[in-house]
Amino acid sequence: MHTARKTRTVRLAELQPTQRAVGYGEVRDKRSKWRALSAEVKRDFLASHPFPAIYGPGAKYFIVDGHHLAFALLQEGVDEVSICQIEDLSDLDASRFFLALQERGLICPSGAPQTLSELPRALQDLADDPFRTLTASLRRDCGCPKDQAPFAEFRWADFLRAHLRLDSQRSEPALAIAGAKRLIRDAWCKDPCAKCRCREEAVS
Repeated sequence: MHTARKTRTVRLAELQPTQRAVGYGEVRDKRSKWRALSAEVKRDFLASHPFPAIYGPGAKYFIVDGHHLAFALLQEGVDEVSICQIEDLSDLDASRFFLALQERGLICPSGAPQTLSELPRALQDLADDPFRTLTASLRRDCGCPKDQAPFAEFRWADFLRAHLRLDSQRSEPALAIAGAKRLIRDAWCKDPCAKCRCREEAVS
């Protein structure tokens, strides 16, 4: 196992995910923002924003962050991206590799995958998690800074999944955000940060 960091250019379609799903709504938002950029800005962005990745079995790169952006870029026809290899675990077999990722906290717990084979084989196979889109909408609505805890928004999504109905979210998104805001505030954000607009609602 090696930990020397290397940056290189790879084909986006060949990157392997370390989670089962993304929020398609959030992916659409990223695609829209990407289309609004000039060609020069796009080139500079891709060059300066490498995806963190682990080099794993089968000489494949497994990205450990940025799945929504990677999926959006793939759908926008981007062929190559930069990756920053944060570790080389290519000498491990699939079982030991998956365990190593779990021990490092690099496997998204949403959906509770237990083996490498339970993860999608390619970025294009990532499923849609509408509750993950809801948490992104909730964060923007509240003005909350992004939680830096690993997979925080997926943990929020799993929590909301247990308390909100999916059909109500799709038919009345504004009401879904309001309900989600109350649930998250009561369970996770009892003391909202100064930047969060929920702080005013909590004391009103």
